[in-house]
This record gives sequence, C-alpha cells and structure tokens, in this order.
Amino acid sequence: MNEYSMNSGQYENNIQPASFTKEQLAAGVKVPPLVEQDLRRIISDRLEQCGIYYRCFSRIKTSQSMARKFELKDLSEEHKLQDLIGVRINLYFDDDVDICKDIMAQTFDVIEWSTSKRSEDEFKPAKLNGVFRLPQYLKSEISSQTWEMCIDDTFEIQIKTMFFEGWHEVEHDMRYKGEELWGHYPGFSRYFNSILATLELCDKSMVTLFEDLGHALYKSGRWSDMIKSHFRLKLGEAQLYPEVEQILNDDMIRPDNLAKKIFRTPRPILIGQLLSRTRHVPINVNTIIALLNESVFHDDRLTDVFRRMDVFNDGREESETESRHYELRPLRRHVAFQMKTRVDGSRLKTEEEPTVDSLFVQCARMIWKWILAKYGVLFQSMPQEVQTYHADLLAYHVAVKYHPDKHVMNVHVRHMDPEVGGRIWYSEASIAEVKEGEGSLTQGLWLKVLNGYAQPERGDSSTAERQSTYFSYPGFYKNIVDNIGVFSALACFGRRRIVREEDACAVAGAISDPERQFPIVLIISKEDGNGMMDEDWLMQFRVSDFTRTVWRYAHVLCCYEPVGRKILELAGDVRFSSEPQIPRFYIYWPDGTQDDYGADDIRNCSFGRHLEARGDARTYDIVHGGQAFYHRIVSDLRDWNVNANMWEGFQLDIMTDIPD
Repeated sequence: MNEYSMNSGQYENNIQPASFTKEQLAAGVKVPPLVEQDLRRIISDRLEQCGIYYRCFSRIKTSQSMARKFELKDLSEEHKLQDLIGVRINLYFDDDVDICKDIMAQTFDVIEWSTSKRSEDEFKPAKLNGVFRLPQYLKSEISSQTWEMCIDDTFEIQIKTMFFEGWHEVEHDMRYKGEELWGHYPGFSRYFNSILATLELCDKSMVTLFEDLGHALYKSGRWSDMIKSHFRLKLGEAQLYPEVEQILNDDMIRPDNLAKKIFRTPRPILIGQLLSRTRHVPINVNTIIALLNESVFHDDRLTDVFRRMDVFNDGREESETESRHYELRPLRRHVAFQMKTRVDGSRLKTEEEPTVDSLFVQCARMIWKWILAKYGVLFQSMPQEVQTYHADLLAYHVAVKYHPDKHVMNVHVRHMDPEVGGRIWYSEASIAEVKEGEGSLTQGLWLKVLNGYAQPERGDSSTAERQSTYFSYPGFYKNIVDNIGVFSALACFGRRRIVREEDACAVAGAISDPERQFPIVLIISKEDGNGMMDEDWLMQFRVSDFTRTVWRYAHVLCCYEPVGRKILELAGDVRFSSEPQIPRFYIYWPDGTQDDYGADDIRNCSFGRHLEARGDARTYDIVHGGQAFYHRIVSDLRDWNVNANMWEGFQLDIMTDIPD
C-alpha cells in the first residue's frame, strides 16, 4: 500500500475501494495539455480524412471531479478510473455512429465498448462509449504517480448524434441527477420521453430523407447532387469533369449503369477507401468516383480520364505544414542520430592488415563521396577528390577540414528541409586517430557522427515530437559501417549472431566495457527437442529482421541457455542463478543499466505506432504481441541513441567555424 489512504472495511474478495482527496489527486496526477490535444488531433485527422460531418471535444478530468468519482464508485486496483481523459464525438447522421466506431477501433487499442441501456418502451439519449488504451508515447508524458492512484492508463470516447447531444446534458443534470424533480409528476416525465422519441425519429428520418433525395436526383441525371446527397460527406467545390459526366450519361442505356452503381455503393466502402490512402486526398465528386472506380467499377474509360487529370492532386489544398507562416525565432537543435565508435576495418575484403593510414583514407573518401553526391549539384566548383573545402549558398553549407598527415577530418554540412518550412538539417562527422592509452585497441580511428535538425520553437506543446521520430543516420555512416567495419566493444555484425561457449568471455567483457556506445541485446532461448533454438516464445519478433534494422547502432546476440547463463555469470549479473525464467530477452545499455523481458512480456505487449505520411496525414495504429515488442524495442534503442551523451558535435550555434 502506498502513501495514499484506502477506505477501511472488508469487501468482496478482500478488495478495498480507494479513497483520495482532491489535494492528493491534484498533487499526484499531472497530465500535460499535449496529451489531450494530440488525442483530439489524431481523432480529428482520421475523421477529416474521410469527410464525415462531426464535432470533437475533449477534457482532462479535474482533481475535484476525480475525487467525486472516488466517493461515488468503488474504485480499486481491480476496478480503476478509466476516463482520466475524455473525448466526445458528435455526429450529424445516425448511420455514422457505427462507421465512427469502426474508425476508432482501427485507430486505438480497444478495451471495451458500452451502449446506453434502454427498454423497448423507454426513450433517453443514446450514446456509445469506448474505453481505449492510451498510446505509450502519450502515457509517458503523464506523471508516473498517476498510475499508483487506481487510475488506469486508458481514455474514454463518447459517440453521439447532434440531436441527442443537444439534450443530453439537460437530461443528465435535470433527470439523471435530479430524480426528485420527476418522482411525483409522471405526466411531465412522459412528456420528456416523447420529446426524446421525436429526436430519435429525427435522427432516422434525416438519413432516409437524403437517401430518398439521392434517388430522385439519380432519376433526374444530376450526378453531382446525387453523390452529395447519397454519401453525405464534406465535399470540396470541384465540378464534375465534363468527360466523366458524358461517360455517365452515355452509360445510362445499360440496365446496370455506372450512375446506378455509384448510388448503390454503401457509404462505408467509400469511407474505407478514403482512410486507406497514405495522405489526405481532396474529397469531391471527381475523387469519389475515381476511388470507387479503383476499388469497385474498374471502368477503363474513367481510369483514363482520371489518370490524365491527376485527379487526386487536382484541387488538393495546402496542408498546414505547407501553408504555415513562420516568425523569426531562435532555432533549437534536435538530435536524429549520434555515434562515437572505432573504425577497425573488420569488413574490408583484403588479405592485408589495414593500417591507420589506409583506414583514414578510405573513411575520408566515403564521406567526401557522400558530400559530393548530395551537394555537388549546388556547388559545381566542388573538387572530385577530398580536400579542405568551404562553400555557402543561402541555407546550404559545406565545410570540410582535412589533414591527412595528422589523420584528422572534420565535416559540417547543412541544408533546408524541402517539405517543412523553417527546419534545417545538418550532419557532422569527425575522424581522428586513436591516441595511446585510449582503450584496448592499439591502433585505429575514432569516428564521431551527429545527424540532426534545427527548427524554430513554436511555443505550442501540441506540436512536440519525440526526438526519435526523425531517427536517421547519414549515408556515409552506413557506408563506413557496411564496407569498412566499426568496433564498439564488439565488432559490428549485420547478420544474426549465435554466441558459442568460446565467445562467452568476450561478450561478458563487452557488457562491462566503459567505451561501448552500442546497446547489447542478448536473447537467451532454450533448446527444442531437435537440438535447435526454440524461439516460439518470441512470436512474430523476427530476430533476423530485427538485427538488420538495428545492427548499425546496437549489437544483437542469441545463445542457448547454458551459454547465456555463463555470460550472465561472467558479467557479474546475479540473475544468472536467481532467475530461472529462461527464455529471456536482455538489453544492456551503455550507461550500465539493464532491461529484461520474459515470454509473458512479449505475449502481452501492445504498442501504438504514430505514423506520419508526408506532413498532411497523420495515421495511428496498434499492434500486439511479438510484432508490438519488435517495434517497442526498436523505439527504445532509437530513443536511447538520440538522448545519449556520446558527442555533442561542433556546437555551431555558439561557434562560427568547425575546428581543424
């Protein structure tokens, strides 16, 4: 039991309800505004993408409201408060409720759905409630103390129609909370019910009205108006292409004509097509027909017209990213990748032992080749061979200090982001010879790399992104790792590695190596009945794919149980004897901390992926089990990389030039 009090008394299953004061809740529960704002933005973006008429509201539960709920409900560790953040979606059409429910289920991790309970002879506002798991990246923004106070890491979405939303609050306050007003006046309560019955009839009648109108418009050959009435989405002002109108008119001689197919296509099919696009498309009569033709009709005449008209870009409005006006504000640097490691030549395909001089020359040439390919078209005076060089053109900059006699090369390049106004990308690198006394290697090179971007601080917390959102390393780092080879306590290896007994000492030594900047992922599995490694416990984790994804900034090692326990013992990890739960998944971070996971952690893992598609469409999905665990570990490794203290670069925000 923590410092907070629990009500005394015995309850069923010996579970005591929790009790917290308003002051305790205010002090312990801290929810930044961006959590609420980003949830609302994710929902709004999905509904905007498919053109549904809606209104979206949200709130964070106040400490007073939470304290009141703890008084009224028997909340406990078994039955936690689930609506710390609440979102309300009001829809204009009754049949959009089920559509919206499906969209939310595809967007978030559903815990449960519930609907208003009504008898056949009772009328009251109908609403659909959904409880969803908070995306992990948003949960991490909320104070950790929150989860110790019988509050679940969930949020609630209420879905209602506009007609009922108008009376719901009145009904909630004046009847649900004020039953004493109606107890002796059944006539007035019946009168209130009749009003609610009328509202329910209005909901149903609005859909029927537009369907009947759409059929009349079909009979009249008014195709654009028929589409507007039948699909009832927010449409742009684009006019139906004359060529398409002619095709629809000519096709009317057929019993199963195209116009009839459009009218008979259910709204969910079109909405599904809009949601499946990787970015928002303009929603108008032309794009609607084009989407239905792609998925349902497959008419060659329509396909030809829409291809020539580039229909999905015709009339596309500027996104917020494209149209945002930037004030001049100080730039803040964000790390997208960093590394400090040795270049050891372990991947060179040569029989000769590489020298410091040969390694330096090859690294310098690879970096220069990358600079030349990226910036040579702008700076046509750039020489073909590596040398000290400097050039500027507006937001583009190249600076190279090259001293082959000292085995030193320092590089800084930058350019503006072609898609996001105000953002500047930069890459920095330093090559220097390993000096005497700098670790166990007697010769070699230090390679330091920093990739990042700078952009103005907007002062809007809702736009904050995790630094690892844009995780990326420059192409020259990839080329050096792949073709020359680097060493960070262990040699970098791009394929799945199975550790044998003779390698256990080396791995244990790498775990405790203070120079190591690569996290070590150690996967210990049991042996199956055929003498092979049993990895069913990893589910869809896919060790080989995972290795190919992270091997340039993390070591991935697999081993059988006996070898794994020996590594743990040699590394001084007490768990080798006290923890029998093998199989096990360990991460040894360079700062000396460890994470470990078992089969249940993988099986029960849920991960929310926040995806972006070229700035003007935000999508979100949830994965489970091994696939979720895969994304979670990749995310953790990238988060560690961008937040570690490996190398701060040349700090050109306080310096005017890179050093020699």
